[in-house]
Amino acid sequence: MRAVKIEKNGEDRLRPRRKKRRGPRLGKKASIGISMLCIIAACCLALLLTPIFDVKTVSVDGNTVVSTEEIVKASGITPGSNIFSVSLRSVRDRLSRLGGIDTVKVKRRLPTTIRITVTESVPLVYVENNGSLVGITAAGKVTGVISAASLGITSPKEEAPPDAGDGGGEENEDEDGGADGDAEEPSAEAPEPQTSENAITVVYGMGEMTYSVGDTVKFEDEKRASKLMELMDKFLSADRDFTEVDMSVYDNVTMVYRGTLDVRLGTVEELEYKMKLFQKIVEYLGGNLTGTVDLQRHTYNPKK
Repeated sequence: MRAVKIEKNGEDRLRPRRKKRRGPRLGKKASIGISMLCIIAACCLALLLTPIFDVKTVSVDGNTVVSTEEIVKASGITPGSNIFSVSLRSVRDRLSRLGGIDTVKVKRRLPTTIRITVTESVPLVYVENNGSLVGITAAGKVTGVISAASLGITSPKEEAPPDAGDGGGEENEDEDGGADGDAEEPSAEAPEPQTSENAITVVYGMGEMTYSVGDTVKFEDEKRASKLMELMDKFLSADRDFTEVDMSVYDNVTMVYRGTLDVRLGTVEELEYKMKLFQKIVEYLGGNLTGTVDLQRHTYNPKK
């Protein structure tokens, strides 16, 4: 039925009921939430502006080769900046690009210290490249570049044979004119085997390569590069005493162990088995690490 209201004068007038408009209502929970956000925003602003949380110290742990000064400079952290304004991820990214750094951890130590913990990149091998030695980790990261000449290292192809000479000099005449026992004397005075403490592994025959310190090395011959990475992962990492590796023919790899024992690896296959076999041979030889080990044919020939 329609609503009817009777006026005093007796006339009937129809007056429809008006619907009350209700504005949007905010519940108590919403109001509390907005208030909390405002409080949090005010606190964050206060933390960013107060000098209590300004960076005063950047501590560095785990470094022995890369200097603390170099790490702090590369981190990009500015003393006096607010500790909460420092992006820890950005610091990690910048330090990871350093050639001598492998892993990085960055933490805030309230109120004024940022702590950086690093592990340094240790090159597993040095790849000879036009007279330079490029340090490469097991993951292929370039740690740095040193001069081969500064270490007295040359390519095996450039080295003269031990008995090389034209025989025309007086010194050669004296050596040739001696007794058989005297002629064999140089072999008796062969250098002592080197160990991982005083030797590095130099890889030859990798061909053209491009590299930048802190980045992954790139070789023009991708198949050769793949063979080297597999060799590093399953063979060279198991024994750090190999001093030379020749990858010129990657299906017939040759190596030198501790500077005195020639090793013919052959193909880069069955590396785990070949390493176990090689370790048994080294144990059998004891301190007499001379001659040639052929891991492809499973033979050992003593030095004559």
